[in-house]
Amino acid sequence: MEKWFADPFIQNIYYEVDVMGRGGLFDPPHYFFEESKQGIIERFAEHNIKCFFDDGWPNSPINGGGQILPHIEKISQDSGMMLQFYNNYFPDERKGIFRYFVIGHGGGFQHPAKNNVYDCTQLSYISSKFKPIQFIYNFVLMGSVPTERGKRVQLGSQLLHEMAHSCSVDADACAFEGIDNVSYGLYILPNKQYKATWGQYVSVLNYLYCNNPKVFDLSNGQNGPPYDQDDWGMMFVGHFQYNSALIEEPYYTPQGGRGLIQSEWRVTNYAYDENLTKQFIQSMGDYSPINPIKVNWSVYRLINKEYNPNYREIVVFAQPKIKTTQQWVLYQNGDIDSEGNIIFYSFDTLLKEKTK
Repeated sequence: MEKWFADPFIQNIYYEVDVMGRGGLFDPPHYFFEESKQGIIERFAEHNIKCFFDDGWPNSPINGGGQILPHIEKISQDSGMMLQFYNNYFPDERKGIFRYFVIGHGGGFQHPAKNNVYDCTQLSYISSKFKPIQFIYNFVLMGSVPTERGKRVQLGSQLLHEMAHSCSVDADACAFEGIDNVSYGLYILPNKQYKATWGQYVSVLNYLYCNNPKVFDLSNGQNGPPYDQDDWGMMFVGHFQYNSALIEEPYYTPQGGRGLIQSEWRVTNYAYDENLTKQFIQSMGDYSPINPIKVNWSVYRLINKEYNPNYREIVVFAQPKIKTTQQWVLYQNGDIDSEGNIIFYSFDTLLKEKTK
């Protein structure tokens, strides 16, 4: 990932961005506004996370970011259209590293294209200036401000909302009803009970504030439980690379974690080694590869070296200490010296060993 300027000491987020073509004379071009992009980059930078958006980089692959997609009036998450875009406009070498973002004409969602991996987002905004009834409806119901600044805030806030979902922060993983809650009524006149409870959750993950120009951020939990939470403290950006524990139906409503599938964690050909794990934790101290989030460590030892002569003797896994994920992630491979100490190799050392 060096060619994409990844920082190995912090979390990095990559997006490829394509836009939908015009639908006619009264449908102006759709853009990923620079102000929307910069607002998101700054929000994540405040929390030691780097964001990169390829919406037309000069050194992109042939089918990289900034492509014009065929015009579709409205896309739903179960229509299969995103899968077609995913297969034909999103380079295979980027899948698993980049997320894929489409700015369309209608609809909006964060949903898997293949398997159950949440790496696709589709959002839209009204690009035309000749839809006053739709402008009024969207403002009264959702707080979308029909100005140039309002469109930029809306697009940035909605993408920040979906990005948080792809980073493990959702209503089921958090078991928190403030996320994706639509029970507020009307934006211009929210009901009193909602304002007194979930109104304390000032985050773009709360639909009441998703388009509010004064918010454009996730919550830091300053109002405290039970009606607020620290969204930023539960961000695991690698969450989108793995099959989700949630099976989301087309007309999904959050279940507060009841719909999550629990799976058993296994490492094929290796067995957990408690002594090596203690040794490794002692050597690492308080270090975390996804600082400021702390991690659990596990060291696994190869069961049979004779049957697997090309395998490393140990593999080290890390697990974020947050309630939104139980995922273990491969951190490093290594060996054990004659005195029982863990040893790791640099890339250059491994290259010399394989080519000597």
